[in-house]
Amino acid sequence: MRQNIRDLKEGDVVDEFYAIQQCDRRETKQGKSFLTLVLTDATGSVSANLWDDVDRLQKIFESGKIVKITGKVGTYEGKPQIKISDGRSLRPGDKINESDVRMGSVYDPEEMWRELEEYRLNVKDPYVAKLLASFFEDPEFIKEFKVHTAAKAMHHAACGGLLEHTLGVTRLVLTMAERYPKLNRDLLTAGAMLHDVGKLYEMQGSLSTEYTTLGRLIGHVAYGSELVGKACDKIEGFPEELRLQLQHMILSHHGRLEFGSPVLPQTPEAMALFRADETDSHLYMVFKAIGEEGEQPGDFTSRVKALETALYKTEAARKGGIYSMAYPAAGKKTAKPAPEQPAPEPAGQPAEEKPGEEPAAQQWDLFFK
Repeated sequence: MRQNIRDLKEGDVVDEFYAIQQCDRRETKQGKSFLTLVLTDATGSVSANLWDDVDRLQKIFESGKIVKITGKVGTYEGKPQIKISDGRSLRPGDKINESDVRMGSVYDPEEMWRELEEYRLNVKDPYVAKLLASFFEDPEFIKEFKVHTAAKAMHHAACGGLLEHTLGVTRLVLTMAERYPKLNRDLLTAGAMLHDVGKLYEMQGSLSTEYTTLGRLIGHVAYGSELVGKACDKIEGFPEELRLQLQHMILSHHGRLEFGSPVLPQTPEAMALFRADETDSHLYMVFKAIGEEGEQPGDFTSRVKALETALYKTEAARKGGIYSMAYPAAGKKTAKPAPEQPAPEPAGQPAEEKPGEEPAAQQWDLFFK
């Protein structure tokens, strides 16, 4: 039986295949070398340390590789941590699939995509509709967008995480538009669906996410704005005011200069997008931390660095694994919750699924080609 990371507890002896997400060599104050690692499988991630035979095993423990880990589970700051005693590379005959060790969203990507498409097809503004179609009707874009991560480590750092986060943000801004009718619903839909499109180029890697040269030098915020600007240029008669507001939303969606936005949100839609992005990413981290540490001793989690606080383990937050949002309305029967965990109740009334043919694919040739 596979030793899934989600099920590891203090005292367990580990002898299992995991992916190396990160491996760093460090030294103690006394000058002794050791390795710190982050290991992943389909159920989560866990930190690990190696203190002996560092030179030999460092050659094996390369980021992005699948390896067999031998060791024992302890705890560090309230979380499980593996003390590694040995490890080896894959051998012919090892029965392990990449899907076993690749972290993925707990939500079905096809159901998430269908719900996101519903929101896109409800856009009324013809220019906004054409802009979104130039991205979301291209087969190559669709393929990448469904599997891409939303982050290296902070939030939605999993296969399908970008799609999950985009859906979460889109849901939130559309709820805001219902409550605040002065907000431009179509502008919000486009801003939400495109706000992180630059991440397709900022990061790469299946088992280990690394920043690209473009990601390090430009970043997804600025590059996403550039992508959208070029797409607008290809649409005849695209209003300059509309383009300006869309690019401003993307550039300001981190909300603060110190968080990577070159400008602060200065329109109602930009402010709404910033708050929706912040809410979805923060609640993901909240539910993930409580879900992962819910069965550990104590009423609070360990300190979540990105949130600058520990979290109280409420009874409701402990339940249902690490999910953070309601399952896609069209996917109640096929969504994939964590095994042996109860699925959460959907929030609100599910949207009706509209019949119709799939939109014709259009060439999205800005930067893929």
